[in-house]
Amino acid sequence: MYEEVNEQTEEKWVKRLLDKHQRAGGWMRLWAGLFDFIFLALIMIITAAITTSWMFVQSESPSDNIEYIRHYIWENEFHLYIINWIVLLVVFFTVHLIYSVREKRTIGMIIVDLYVYNERAEKPSAAQFFIREMLKYLLFPFFLTSFASSRRTLYDKITNTYLVK
Repeated sequence: MYEEVNEQTEEKWVKRLLDKHQRAGGWMRLWAGLFDFIFLALIMIITAAITTSWMFVQSESPSDNIEYIRHYIWENEFHLYIINWIVLLVVFFTVHLIYSVREKRTIGMIIVDLYVYNERAEKPSAAQFFIREMLKYLLFPFFLTSFASSRRTLYDKITNTYLVK
């Protein structure tokens, strides 16, 4: 009995994935992307403010002038800039790893109510979702293909995923 119900549910999702009208189109993806951008930008701005403050505190600059300190760090303590960028990259990837491990949905997907499924109508693995998210940044111009009739982007095709309503 349980297997029969499970098969019916799987068939329902496979049909939903194959139905082009159930896939998220360009406008829904755009809204989700906007919310993702706002959320990630806030996190990155807060992190950058904290790490920049840390850089100024750690600097051995002989002056209190912020402009002078910035030049001093650039010329004499460049390693502080490198540490700053490493921290920002770690925060960026950590946010996306949290998406991948927890919900398999971004903040924008949750707000717009979108779901990612693989071709077997299951939630994608954490690695599959993470790769999909990273490919979104690398293949951003191909986002426009989501406005086409198939409503599927290049990064969805590469990772064998579907974004559905």
